[in-house]
Amino acid sequence: MTIDWQTLFAQLLPFLPAQIAGDLTLIGTFLIALAAVIARFWPRPAAGSKWLPIYLLINKLAMNGKHAANADDVKGSSK
Repeated sequence: MTIDWQTLFAQLLPFLPAQIAGDLTLIGTFLIALAAVIARFWPRPAAGSKWLPIYLLINKLAMNGKHAANADDVKGSSK
């Protein structure tokens, strides 16, 4: 079962004061943008690395599902 975050957010939004809803949207946007910047410059850790789950989480948050064909990602996956 997957959660449709967009629908959940749209259903909860009317119950939140405008200032709080705006703040949550701003913070969420910032976190996604920060994850995208980190994903752009962080090469993929080697398989079995303790950093790999964090790397995968950041890539998921950055909506980098197909992984951009960065040279560092190609080098990291061949180790």
